[in-house]
Amino acid sequence: MKPFKSGTIMAAWLLRIMLIWFIYRNQFKTFTSFDLETFSFYISSAYLLFAILLLVGGFMKKSTLTVLSGLAFFILPIVQLIRAFPEDLASGLLAYLIPLAVGFYFFTGGNNN
Repeated sequence: MKPFKSGTIMAAWLLRIMLIWFIYRNQFKTFTSFDLETFSFYISSAYLLFAILLLVGGFMKKSTLTVLSGLAFFILPIVQLIRAFPEDLASGLLAYLIPLAVGFYFFTGGNNN
């Protein structure tokens, strides 16, 4: 069976939308607390900023914004994994791996997926 090539654009947009929803569900509460003294506020702010930039990058002709947002979504979970190691690693591993995988997808492919 051949792959459904014309569905790749739809799949990329679904990934963008689902990542934004995932970030909203997992990071927005920390962001709205607006506690400038915590590291998690800055991580949440970066997630929200790059989620918006990933969405905007999808509308642009060049894929630079998408690639940079993908790189950020690849690096931010790694930073969180390093900070959570080893005590909180097993309980929240999925929350780190989903944005990491989607970020890697957009980092390697940009808008040309």
